[in-house]
Amino acid sequence: MVIGVASAGIARAESVRLIGHFPADYREPSLLKRMGVDRIDGPDGGALGFALERALANRGHYSVVSLDRRGGDASLDGVLSGLVSTEINEARVTQEHENCVETKKDAFNNDQCVRKEKQTVYCRQRTIDMTADLRITRESDGGIAYSTRKPRQHVVTWCPGDSAPGAVDGVVRGMTDSIADEVAREISPYTENYAPRFYESRDGLPKEFGDRFKAAVRRTQTDLTGACAEMAAIDQATPQFAVAYDVGICAEARGEYEAAIDSYRRAATLRPRDTGDFNAAMNRVRKLIVQRDDERAQR
Repeated sequence: MVIGVASAGIARAESVRLIGHFPADYREPSLLKRMGVDRIDGPDGGALGFALERALANRGHYSVVSLDRRGGDASLDGVLSGLVSTEINEARVTQEHENCVETKKDAFNNDQCVRKEKQTVYCRQRTIDMTADLRITRESDGGIAYSTRKPRQHVVTWCPGDSAPGAVDGVVRGMTDSIADEVAREISPYTENYAPRFYESRDGLPKEFGDRFKAAVRRTQTDLTGACAEMAAIDQATPQFAVAYDVGICAEARGEYEAAIDSYRRAATLRPRDTGDFNAAMNRVRKLIVQRDDERAQR
């Protein structure tokens, strides 16, 4: 979907802003739309369970159901369960602090340090370690759709004269929220704004077509449809890598993803020594195809 155009840079000065729907990093659990959050064992399991429910619901992809020990729900597609362990340790540590040991009065009768020494200071250090082992099972066959271990650590040190650290409960809740947000992000499809930039190189183009191509690239900022039609005509008349790449951007903007991949592949064939952008574009569009097909299958 096209949301705008923008100018930037020199070699690829013009761009088009698009909205793309991309698959989750872990695609298999994302196909289980009705998700139950089962009991998370461990002293902080309840907090993590609530955090997971919130994080998944906020992504807007899942229908989230909270479960308890009384059993499952036959209408579920998948169930998220797991174990979280938390360990809190405090220890005495030493630090080297540079302190003033000699002062003198300045012209305004204020003390000024004239000699400092390093001194050993005895401090306290608190370490909180949390590890969550989580998995999602398919209700249809009991298979594992997702399995992960998420560690977190928080270390704070305070010395005489320092403010005391925050309460343990607040730190632990921050850890559970962080784990839940990461899990939800990994297993949820996402929408992203991105802006592929048009190539402008006229290398190898006859002057007439080079001038037309330059004008077409500029035209993308005011009349994308007309500019794309002109680029397609140039591409038919005299194939060239930059033209082929830009025709691919036009196809991607229209949601014609298979045609976009064909054009990006032709660009890479025409310019084999410089395929980084072309391969990146093909990989991006392959992801768009995966998510498009998943959405169609779930309608």
